[in-house]
Amino acid sequence: MTNRPAFISDEELVKQLQAVMRATPPEGLNGPDDDHVREARTLAEELAERIHREPTTWGLASVPAEFRDDAANDAFTALLFAIPEMRGRQSVSEWFSVTVESKFRRLWSLAERQKAERERLVSEAAANPKPAALDSSAPEPPAKPSLFEEPDGAWARFEVAFPRDAFALRLRYLLKRDLEEIAIMLDAPSARAITMRLDRARDRFQMYCEQVGVGRRDVAAMVAQLAEEPAP
Repeated sequence: MTNRPAFISDEELVKQLQAVMRATPPEGLNGPDDDHVREARTLAEELAERIHREPTTWGLASVPAEFRDDAANDAFTALLFAIPEMRGRQSVSEWFSVTVESKFRRLWSLAERQKAERERLVSEAAANPKPAALDSSAPEPPAKPSLFEEPDGAWARFEVAFPRDAFALRLRYLLKRDLEEIAIMLDAPSARAITMRLDRARDRFQMYCEQVGVGRRDVAAMVAQLAEEPAP
């Protein structure tokens, strides 16, 4: 077992984690109580705490606040996948700083594309107003704007708080892109990965609405606009 990981260097911490991740667990000890799993979790948690405590050293201080958590999570996931093959050519903090900058730029690019798409839709709507309804003795009430059209609603605030999730949902449920197209646009490994990402994004939007005080009935109505159509 690892002995007091808080008192070893970052590089030694990564070396120990690397050794644990490369090791083959003893036969019959593949469950959650396996010593290898617990040791890897302890080391990974210590590494994550160091990144959180020293944002300047790990390159997070230069990332805008609205992108920081997502960029850090993406970079940390990439770090865990990269650790088994690391060769020690650069310090782990340097590696993480470069990676978190790359992740931030990708998130920022997605947010800018999302903003441009939103502005395009608003411009098109202004240039092509709907024709006025014919006079009748019982005029229909004005149509309620869709989830994506409310400029000051919960969706608009969700887009600011979670631009990556909002962009994926917009591609699927507003622009009606198929899963394969979205996988290419978001550099995802498969359509199944996009399905999982959309499920997580939909759940996050629902939780966000509930946290900001949107009524249950309104939340249900908005989430219903993000429902998958049944397969033909």
